[in-house]
Amino acid sequence: MSLEDAGGRTFSDAWHRVAQVRAHLRRSVTAQRQYFRGEAWVMLTDRFGSEWFRVSPDAYGFLCRLTPECTIDEAWNASLEADVHQALTQEEVVQLLGQLNLANLLQYDRSDSTASLFERFSKRSAQEMRALLMGFLSIKIPVLDPDRALNAALPLIRRIYSRTGLMVYLALLALGAKFLMDDSARLFEQSAGVLSPSNLPLLYVGFLLSKSLHELSHAAMCKRFGGEVHKLGVMLLIFAPMPYVDATSAWGFRSRAERVLVGAAGVIAELALASLAAIFWSQTAPGTLNALAYNVMFVASISTLVFNLNPLMRFDGYHMLVDMLDVPNLFQRSREQLRYIGERHILGLPSAQPAARTPTESVLLPLFGVLSMGYWVLLMSTIIFFIAGEYLDLGIALAFLMVFTSLVLPLFNFAKYLFTSPALGFYRPRAIAISGGILGLAFVVLGLIPVPDHVRVNGVVEAGQSRQLHSESDGFLAELLAQPGALVRPGQPLLRLRNDELEFDLRAVDRQLDQLLAQETQALTAAVADLQAIARQREAVAQTRADLIRRQQGLLVRAPIGGIWSASELDAGRGQWLGRGAALGTIVNEGAWRFVAVLPQVASHVFQDPIVRTEVRLRGQEERNMGTLSTVVLPFEQGLLPSRALGMSGGGDLAVSPSDQSGLTAAEPFFRIESALQVDLSDGPQLVHGRVGTMRITLSKRPLLLQWERQARQYLQRKFRV
Repeated sequence: MSLEDAGGRTFSDAWHRVAQVRAHLRRSVTAQRQYFRGEAWVMLTDRFGSEWFRVSPDAYGFLCRLTPECTIDEAWNASLEADVHQALTQEEVVQLLGQLNLANLLQYDRSDSTASLFERFSKRSAQEMRALLMGFLSIKIPVLDPDRALNAALPLIRRIYSRTGLMVYLALLALGAKFLMDDSARLFEQSAGVLSPSNLPLLYVGFLLSKSLHELSHAAMCKRFGGEVHKLGVMLLIFAPMPYVDATSAWGFRSRAERVLVGAAGVIAELALASLAAIFWSQTAPGTLNALAYNVMFVASISTLVFNLNPLMRFDGYHMLVDMLDVPNLFQRSREQLRYIGERHILGLPSAQPAARTPTESVLLPLFGVLSMGYWVLLMSTIIFFIAGEYLDLGIALAFLMVFTSLVLPLFNFAKYLFTSPALGFYRPRAIAISGGILGLAFVVLGLIPVPDHVRVNGVVEAGQSRQLHSESDGFLAELLAQPGALVRPGQPLLRLRNDELEFDLRAVDRQLDQLLAQETQALTAAVADLQAIARQREAVAQTRADLIRRQQGLLVRAPIGGIWSASELDAGRGQWLGRGAALGTIVNEGAWRFVAVLPQVASHVFQDPIVRTEVRLRGQEERNMGTLSTVVLPFEQGLLPSRALGMSGGGDLAVSPSDQSGLTAAEPFFRIESALQVDLSDGPQLVHGRVGTMRITLSKRPLLLQWERQARQYLQRKFRV
């Protein structure tokens, strides 16, 4: 490190504050050398604490010159005389001493040292309390020191975490996977009730069991490689108690593989528990223990893979990523690099210092910072909406708290930085002007400049003339007189059914009718008085015969209109039984096409603005836009969907009534939109009756802020009825 580092500031304006102070590292501080990305560093830690502090060899060389007999200014001058090219600048010394002071690693040789330590401790305690309040979804409470118990169990730990243990572990995973595959049907059926209220107690018990083993595995692996674990406690994760251990002593391991294994130990243990739970679940009958095993399996597999291994969250995956990339303190340094980019390239501060030390880090740090912050907002939003679905008031309170911590408070701190930070110095007016200009530009672009307003709705393609066919009689498919997919004429025979029972009933009715006619003739000859009763009976039998004749004629199915006959229902071919009213396909006349879409009630603002343009994209050919000739929004509510594919039962987005087995009755009324399609048969998408697509409706222009406000209001209205 050269004197030109730290933005070229060899001398510091704050040097007079520390120059005559006599300070040195506390006697309880130990140091060890480690290599990160091939670069040597020195790790400092207090034997009475569990935190680690990383410094460069040049910085550690300066710290070694600090003794109770010399001042900081004398030590700095001595380092200049020894090697002017490797000596720290005054600015770097001030920053180094300030960070060590906050970490409580310095001892001051002056009369008010006790007051200084108390002041430093109070300041650090205040910072920890603020961090505790900011991390309201993850509060840690230490309970006991498990290090002595882990020392006693060390022989057992070495047997478990060994090559033999690895072979047993792999066999257990394979066995658990086999049992799951053998019972996969029941596995997915039971997953539907995991989040039901009656299952939540068992789900929480499963969390406790899996997370307890998870944390103990971290502690055991850390002890396996010689680390110390002095904290075991309870963490309030989203206000639910969960166990945790402090295995940060693994940061001092020189071996990267050992540090990665300590980070992966929790996931390794949970997957083993999931395999055991899967075996127990598949071999037991339904009941409380079986349900508990399923919940343990769910938590120990899905949650640990989705959350614990996610490198964007500060859990196991993050620490493993840090060790594999050899980029310590990745989370904090990513924020510092983002701050440097803002100060250097936006505010134009020449004294801004980057957190990145290599070209790779200059890309990695800001990328990780942006991704982790975006993922945190997405995760917290998902959790809040999930809670609001069950407890609306609590969800609203958490939403306000999230907005305060992620938006209001950062803006307040940024304003405080602009007006009070000494780092800005003479550049403060320019920084305020640039920040105000960016804020004003954002307001103009988002709040004043109108842009096209789009609404997207789902729908289906319908032919201008189509007819669904249904069998008027029941019977076996005897013969196809026209091939499905062919062009048919009006009245053309399509298929013939055969029903031997119908033929038998018709012959029986004919014999009964002949018998009644004979009785009627005999009655006329004998002048019998009950002739009228015989005549009524004959008329009833004649009506039955007429119905049978119609059913017999219905065995021959003809095309009611001309067009393309599609009949996917007849895939079984000859011999297929078709009941009365069974679907026999659809005849579509391709002379004209239209797109029928459904508009939810919350999007009724479409009625208030004129429709500028509508476009349609069909599923499977989203790269092509289809224009429309005319669009009509029917101003009255509808209840029956144009296609089952638009409802949830058919894979769509609209909720349907559970009492309707056809899946066509919407749970809530909607508006119907019809658009005549502009078809280009030479280069346009292939049109099929019933094909699903999306219509984009372009309305009059309005600013983005107004559009976002309306979309948020509609979402809340649709989701929470507010």
